Amino acid sequence: MVSRLSLRGELGSGLMISSLQRSALALDSAHVQATGRIGFNVVDWLSIQLSVNNGFFLAGQDQATGRTLALQGGLRIEPMIGTVGRLWADVNGGYVATGTQRRPGLDVGLGFEFQAARWLGIGPYARYHLVFHDSAVNAPSEAAYVAFGLSFTLRVPEDEPILDRDRDGVLDPDDQCVDVPQGATPDPARRGCPRPDRDGDGVFDNEDQCVDVPQGATPDPARRGCPRPDADGDGVFDNEDRCVTTPMGANPDPDPARRGCPDGDDDNDGVLNSRDLCRTEHQTSNPDPNRLGCPERDTDGDRIPDRLDRCPSEPGMPNTENPARHGCPGLVVLTNRVIRITQPVYFATAADAILPTSFPVLEAVRMTLQATPDLRRVSIEGHTDDANDDASNLDLSNRRAASVMRYLVEHGIDAGRLEAHGFGEARPIQPITDSRGRALRRRALDAARQANRRVEFRIVDPAPPADQAPSTPPAPPPPSPRRRRHH
Repeated sequence: MVSRLSLRGELGSGLMISSLQRSALALDSAHVQATGRIGFNVVDWLSIQLSVNNGFFLAGQDQATGRTLALQGGLRIEPMIGTVGRLWADVNGGYVATGTQRRPGLDVGLGFEFQAARWLGIGPYARYHLVFHDSAVNAPSEAAYVAFGLSFTLRVPEDEPILDRDRDGVLDPDDQCVDVPQGATPDPARRGCPRPDRDGDGVFDNEDQCVDVPQGATPDPARRGCPRPDADGDGVFDNEDRCVTTPMGANPDPDPARRGCPDGDDDNDGVLNSRDLCRTEHQTSNPDPNRLGCPERDTDGDRIPDRLDRCPSEPGMPNTENPARHGCPGLVVLTNRVIRITQPVYFATAADAILPTSFPVLEAVRMTLQATPDLRRVSIEGHTDDANDDASNLDLSNRRAASVMRYLVEHGIDAGRLEAHGFGEARPIQPITDSRGRALRRRALDAARQANRRVEFRIVDPAPPADQAPSTPPAPPPPSPRRRRHH
């Protein structure tokens, strides 16, 4: 509340404390005083005031009643203590009439007024009065007295200006967004507030299906206030993207039916499908210069092009040591699926030590791998016959495959191109029972077991074409009724 003018009053009683008045004038009884003041506020806690004070002093039976009338001006300090009320102190000076005399006087007061209402304060006070000596009187005439009682203040309110802090035409008492102008699109539910648009995209929150995500330059026509979705962030919107969760990358597929998809490489030869003239056939280490992504002509399919193959109609092996036999039959036959060896790899009985008689065939495998760097991964797979328990056979096949891999690595083949696996007796290539489930005769059984004890080299990367992919291995036959030790 703004108030410049205050009306104050005090009503109390007290005692004379100067000896002359108490003894000579017998003014030693309690007195009553009433005061009225007008205050002019400089600031809320400081005011200038004018006062009129009346005091009535009761004397003894032989004396008349005494009276004082004071006209004074002064200052009052009155800070607000929280919301409880004001602690005040003042000092006033002026002239005091006592009978026929006019003398200067001074008083000081201290009190606390509780905030009874916005416009009313009331509380206790204490005050000290001093009336100075009159120089025209020979005898001492100075008087001092104290008073205690109740004070009150009426604050006269002035008209407060009604503010419009955000200058939007809605006055602050009615404005629910005092510091935010309502703008051109006021909120019908909140007086003086703009309609909310949390993501700042021009679509108000009550209509926006993506309140915290701006709709951007390409809004979704199906979801008001939302951007068109692009799950893989490749710039092709989901409703047009044929590979919604896979970015099209730096090499998008040019096929309109695969919009938003990366260009593939089905044969994994480094030539993208859109440019590959043989997209299901690896170009090998001898690509055809006239047909991008295609290998050179290879009549016998041994991965050695006809122009380099000395036996172009017979599958063979690379032979860098004897160029006249390059591509001709030898200890190895190379195809798109396997490196097939024409002689077995022999090991010590029931062990993984390679016998020296097998070194030539492993040298042929080494030479083949060195001559064909496009064979990035080859699986060395060990197999046994059925003449022992399953766990022992599996362990032995794993050790033998690892032994072959170790030999090739020690002779210059990168270990990253090789992997070794053992399958025990689980993948036989010759059955050990006849069509009626009976074990083969001794000679046939030995031949079947010898065939099943083998090492194979399967090409893993690049994967063989789909029409040349290896078939599922045959299921293992029932166990033989008799077990024989390994050879």
